[in-house]
Amino acid sequence: MNDDLDRWGPTRRPKGKARSLTPEQLELADELQLRALALRTASDGELSITEAVHLAAVQLGLEAPQTMTDETWD
Repeated sequence: MNDDLDRWGPTRRPKGKARSLTPEQLELADELQLRALALRTASDGELSITEAVHLAAVQLGLEAPQTMTDETWD
C-alpha cells in the first residue's frame, strides 16, 4: 500500500466550520471513504482518488437499502 494513502483517512471539520451531519450521514461518509480507499488500493494506484470515490458511490447506490418493513417485524 502506498504510504501517502494514510493522509486520506476519515476526517471531520471542527464544529462551526460546516453544518453538522446526522449520525446516518457520518456513517455513510465513512463507508464511502473506506470503499474508495479499498478500491484505490486494489487498483495499485491506477484509479485516482476522485475515480475511486465515484466508483464507491455507484456501488453504494446499487445496493438495496436496508430498511425495516412490516414483514420483518413478524
